[in-house]
Amino acid sequence: MRLEAHHLTKSYRRGQTHFNAVANASFSLDDGAFVSLIGRSGSGKTTLLNMAIGLLSPDSGEILVDGNNLFSLEERQRSDFRNEKIGYIPQGRSLLGNLTALNNTRLPFHLKRRSGDSLQKARELFSQLGISHLENSYPMELSGGELRRVALARALINSPELILADEPTSDLDIDTAREIWELFSRLNAQGVAFLVATHDVELSHRGNAIWKMHSGRLIQEAG
Repeated sequence: MRLEAHHLTKSYRRGQTHFNAVANASFSLDDGAFVSLIGRSGSGKTTLLNMAIGLLSPDSGEILVDGNNLFSLEERQRSDFRNEKIGYIPQGRSLLGNLTALNNTRLPFHLKRRSGDSLQKARELFSQLGISHLENSYPMELSGGELRRVALARALINSPELILADEPTSDLDIDTAREIWELFSRLNAQGVAFLVATHDVELSHRGNAIWKMHSGRLIQEAG
């Protein structure tokens, strides 16, 4: 899957002033890429990620998926596309508090009719991520690192071609953060593409390319 963005712009009003959260951003992301997106808080990283997967409409510009304009699709079609092709790990705590870790993971599988056994697949993912002992735990009972692993399992349940992660190691100790990035690296070696927004400059160099956001503008650098 090839994901392209052309001249994306998104602006907001703050008091009497308009400002660009993202300004004229263009990029391409190919199969198997691992891109780290760095920048300060408020630089536009989250806004860019949300437009890239069709959660947020740009004021101008377009997103192309294998040459097809994502925003020419109806909302339900965009939702189906995300469910089938993309795993998304949003910033902060995103698990549903009334579901166990295992059922949080299984949920995306059942948002669309598909064949297979979600229970078996979720348990296989938990085993791979070293969290089998947590399957009946609720989010409030989990540590930050455990929550991130469950969120990763949920992002992987539908075998996505691309994972977008927004600050997946924020508020984690350095050892746990490194473990999360090592998991990402192993999945990338298996062919899953990654676009990871992060403040962690040290860990960002584990990708094969680094992009910077500064005041809404995207700057691409060679990895």
